[in-house]
Amino acid sequence: MKSVILPFERILTLEESNLLKRAILKAVEVFESWGYDYLKLPLFDHYEVHREALGEKAKSAVVFKDTSEGSLVALREDFTTQVVRSVSFFKVWHYPLRIYYFGTLLSSEGSTYEKFHAGLELVGVKDVEGDAEVISAIYEYLRRLGLKEITVAIGHVGIVNSILSRLEEKRREEVRRAFKEKNLSFLRTAFGGGPEADLPLAQGGEEVLDLLKDLGLEEVRKELRELGRHLSAEGVKFTYDLSEVREFPYYTGVVFEVFLPNLGAPVAGGGRYDKLSRLYGADFPATGGAVYADRLLEILTPEKERKDFFVVNLSKDKEFGLRIASYLRGKGYKVGRDMVRRGLEHSLDYAFGEGYSKAVVLLDEKDVRIYTTPKDYQLFTLKEFLELF
Repeated sequence: MKSVILPFERILTLEESNLLKRAILKAVEVFESWGYDYLKLPLFDHYEVHREALGEKAKSAVVFKDTSEGSLVALREDFTTQVVRSVSFFKVWHYPLRIYYFGTLLSSEGSTYEKFHAGLELVGVKDVEGDAEVISAIYEYLRRLGLKEITVAIGHVGIVNSILSRLEEKRREEVRRAFKEKNLSFLRTAFGGGPEADLPLAQGGEEVLDLLKDLGLEEVRKELRELGRHLSAEGVKFTYDLSEVREFPYYTGVVFEVFLPNLGAPVAGGGRYDKLSRLYGADFPATGGAVYADRLLEILTPEKERKDFFVVNLSKDKEFGLRIASYLRGKGYKVGRDMVRRGLEHSLDYAFGEGYSKAVVLLDEKDVRIYTTPKDYQLFTLKEFLELF
């Protein structure tokens, strides 16, 4: 059967795969520097709980029937729910619990079923200082990847939720959608030109928070001001967006999205979810966020993978190259070995084209050439060569 790419599949190139690996390794480095521990998360969840946690988003879950019990099982569509589910099984006696993760999410939404995220969750902290830590760690991570002009949009689900709670239930969904789409004409008609209709325009610095006084949301205003102070102290560039609406229903407080120039969608996002744990039989506050690593592939610059030595064995001893390669690996170097019959010129072109720093050509059991380019080399005896390392 002819191999074809499935309609919902994305096959990464070697360059894209290396970019993704680079993003993951940097996430591990940065998140651990903030005191977070890695947690390997389950790939499955009970569909009924999954649906209650994710609301409408659960419609795009990849679902199958558990043959042992006959219940429906959903493949992992969201990392936050799996963190909360896992922690609910832990015997945690002290907080905070700092967790980071990375891996694949599976969803039938969009052009590909696979999405790759890396993120972190701060469990057991109810104060806004926890939200600031999560946002600051993600901001540092993106900076450490070499990205610039990063802007974080800060909101609070309590703003729109409070407004919706004052409406008749049958009107709430269309008004919520209008806030999400920033449909000013609809909102002005719906609220008769009141302060609610101005929320989509309330984007900027601390001055926009004054609108929350008119809406009777003084506590939310104080919370967002405090968050802003923490973020400013960490050097995070941010703006307030008072009409922010998130698709997942589990958010209970501060929410955020991270934007980069020339990228039409956010590259990261998250927020506070203090009540989600109750679905899993626990009760703890938490906040977190994820970087949408797939989108980083559109903006990160590919780099050749660093490799040290490419060993070409021209001696009569067929195992000589294998022994030299093993010796160099034992010294901590990245070493490849030529295993294709071809002329030396072609082997050298291959070595430097694949990103090796040097080519080690074994002429015989006594003489070794070290090439630094396809044309330039130095001649060493085997003893001299081994003494270099």
